[in-house]
Amino acid sequence: MGVNPSTDVRMIVGTHAHDDHFAGISSFFEACQSATFVVSDALTNEEFLALLCADAEIPQPARYSSYSEYRRIFEIAESRKGKDGFRPLRRASEGKRLLDFPNVQGFPGVQVTALSPSEHAKTRALRALAAQSPEVSARRGRVPALDPNDASIALWVEAGDVRVLLGADLLVGPLGCGWQAVVESFTPEGQASLYKVAHHGGESSHHQPAWEKFLIENPVAVLAPYRRAGSNQPQPKDVERILSLTDRAYITATGSPTPSRATKKEKSKLGTLAKNVRNVWGKVGQVRARRAVNGGDWVVRTFPPAGPLA
Repeated sequence: MGVNPSTDVRMIVGTHAHDDHFAGISSFFEACQSATFVVSDALTNEEFLALLCADAEIPQPARYSSYSEYRRIFEIAESRKGKDGFRPLRRASEGKRLLDFPNVQGFPGVQVTALSPSEHAKTRALRALAAQSPEVSARRGRVPALDPNDASIALWVEAGDVRVLLGADLLVGPLGCGWQAVVESFTPEGQASLYKVAHHGGESSHHQPAWEKFLIENPVAVLAPYRRAGSNQPQPKDVERILSLTDRAYITATGSPTPSRATKKEKSKLGTLAKNVRNVWGKVGQVRARRAVNGGDWVVRTFPPAGPLA
């Protein structure tokens, strides 16, 4: 693509603190020296403790890898602090414009707008953080920690007349949050022709009013599967639903996980000692969609094991 990560990448968005979206992201931030890093305005417990550098508070938290990523991100941002005190770190919330490039020599301007988290999602995050206090916990009892999906950053991207919806892992609700809140708070001038399907295509992230409001008829839809024992996504019913809405859907890995060379080697070593040697995550391919900003349609290319959703 001819892109120099050090100088050309202007923004990195950490949509939410789950490993399949967040693990290793601090390394990208370190390499992209001109980039601003965007985190959700609805703080998770791990991010809050990372801001305090509170290592002693979480010797082994449930999401220690997320905490470690946050710590490194904040360290990098601090090291790049300008003389004016500016740090390349921003927080996303509903309706906030994150990037705004003007027209340049006939090339249309580019805007990136955060669609979430909602104001109520931020309130729920603060409530969950306050509940970590022993005094509050003693009075009110246990308050569930915030699910990072509830704080997820969905994005609306515009370049001229081309519009893209990036769904991250945003869920339908709860009330006042998720796609329900996005539908109420955001009305674009036109509809998106490409959608990064939210939350691996799972039912908990599908909100038909959002699909109808934000997407053209028969858009390009791309998604990545989630593979973990007992909770694989998308399920067959999810695939059926997505294909009822578009015949231009693609997934980064089709079928069962493709065994890597290392997995095949281990299976050979174990012989009859193990019946089902497999790499749970498998190989992941790539779905690449490109389109000229001055017209035409999306050109989609897949790299195995990626392919059409079926």
